[in-house]
Amino acid sequence: MLLSGIVKGILGVGLPIVALPLLMLIVDVPTAVALLMIPLIASNFIQAVEGKGTIAIIMRFWKLLVALAIGTIFGTYLFAVIDRHVLLLIIGTFAIVATTASFLRPDVTVAPSLQRWLNIPVGFISGIIGGMSTLFGPILSVYVAGMGLGRDMFVKVISIFYTAASIALLVGGTSQGTAHGTELGLSVLTMIPVYGGMRIGQTVRRRINPVLFHKLVIGVVWFTGANLIRSGLGY
Repeated sequence: MLLSGIVKGILGVGLPIVALPLLMLIVDVPTAVALLMIPLIASNFIQAVEGKGTIAIIMRFWKLLVALAIGTIFGTYLFAVIDRHVLLLIIGTFAIVATTASFLRPDVTVAPSLQRWLNIPVGFISGIIGGMSTLFGPILSVYVAGMGLGRDMFVKVISIFYTAASIALLVGGTSQGTAHGTELGLSVLTMIPVYGGMRIGQTVRRRINPVLFHKLVIGVVWFTGANLIRSGLGY
């Protein structure tokens, strides 16, 4: 959890990407997802309210946020019924496809006019994937990175998205019975090492070149996708 907090502080993303595979070494998938619920909400909220423009960002992307929440609730239902190996293969494939496309076309940007059409489908699909796994990042990270935002604004925007999604994940998980009181209590405690790691990561972020920052975001998502496919195949 400390390591995932450091990655989160540096990139603004990556907490579940790092933590979920490591937690799955010692607990089953439902427990790992439940343990991440409180850190997902708290860590993203901290970064979402930093700096100015929070309300303006919410107003600009409100359709995406609504679609993200609805997709997340639906995803938690699928999480309760879908085979875990199939789940890992689906998520890993999404991550590989999205990040490979970004690597092959690094100069492609998502224009504001195009964002109006993409916000709802991107939010809904990301929500479904995140509701099944806590991994909202594969599509959302590439989408926001394509907007050409600076490092700090990227972190703020993606954190607002993740805060809304994480709250919906908690609601969906408790309503579906995949998250229980014991796991949620432990989830609160895991925020201690996560927050410590975030403070370290934030210091590192200020020293990173923007081009390198973008490559790190995409690279972390790609590596995680490959690892999830490996796990889904049983290796």
